[in-house]
Amino acid sequence: MSEKVDTKARPTIGLFAGIFNKEGKLLLKRRTKEESSPGDWDLPGGAVEAENNAKAFDERIVGQELAREVMEEVGIGIAPEPGPMPAMFPAVVKGGNDWAFVIALGFFDKPTKGETKFVSPQELKELAEGPLGNRLVSGLGKRMWRLSLQAFLHSPKREYREQANQWLQWLPEIHSN
Repeated sequence: MSEKVDTKARPTIGLFAGIFNKEGKLLLKRRTKEESSPGDWDLPGGAVEAENNAKAFDERIVGQELAREVMEEVGIGIAPEPGPMPAMFPAVVKGGNDWAFVIALGFFDKPTKGETKFVSPQELKELAEGPLGNRLVSGLGKRMWRLSLQAFLHSPKREYREQANQWLQWLPEIHSN
């Protein structure tokens, strides 16, 4: 007798890539009209395919899923290395069913798909405070803001790492203002 699985109890797992240019700026991509929050900006990445959710503790699956998302969204081919993944940073779990992680990957080729731009931490903050339809997804202090700051901790530019660290420490104050 097969047991029914409650799909509502399964978490959604989002994987997002921290990709930098030589100046240490972080790659963002603009959401298309087919996506939720069209026109807003976020990190390349997205949800692990449902059939792979149960395998998401396998670093190979995480690498494959992130590579698929990055190729689909910005046209950058990443080949996950066998062995341990780079550091993964979780965002705040929303009700226990929505998990998101940023994986700092470093430098890659220029994006070939979609509308993209590289931003500094200050430019990220300005985007987060921008108008709906042209801002960082969800705005200042929310999940994509936190994930982006976590990625900046791996920027090759020391000033950006320090700014991100400072804002992560002050996050409750920033969010309340």
